[in-house]
Amino acid sequence: MRVCKILDFLFKAVPLRPWQAFLVRSHMERCPACRSSLAGREETRRVLARPEDLQGLGPLWSKVRSGIASHDVPRRSPAEGKALRGPLFAAAAAIMLAVVLGLWFFRGFTAENAPPVVPAEQKFEVDYVRVDGRPADSYIVRSREPKMTLVWAGKRIKGGLS
Repeated sequence: MRVCKILDFLFKAVPLRPWQAFLVRSHMERCPACRSSLAGREETRRVLARPEDLQGLGPLWSKVRSGIASHDVPRRSPAEGKALRGPLFAAAAAIMLAVVLGLWFFRGFTAENAPPVVPAEQKFEVDYVRVDGRPADSYIVRSREPKMTLVWAGKRIKGGLS
């Protein structure tokens, strides 16, 4: 079902007939759920009409037939079609690349797979502190503010801190 929804999105996102025909053909070959929803031969015969079936309509059918025959459909020249194909295929390829990269990049990002968050006070560590060029004692103090840590350093003397 998830693949069906993705293919439906791709079908609507790239309105190129060869692309859409490829998606439908390749998906229908593999998906039994979608294949079962297709109309059968008997069902489609009830919807379609042959010219012989419409002869009984008399003058209405002759008017419709003459209107269909006289209707001129503007056609593009082959040069215009080729000129439009390049940008459309480039746009379709860019969209497909963005979708594939997006799916590949975000496939493993879920809340369960996120790395654990380590509190700042566990990350913070002082290895060596010097005051006036000499080793010093340092203390790390957590404040009441969650994002604030205080580091206090003092000169080291033999009897303690000064």
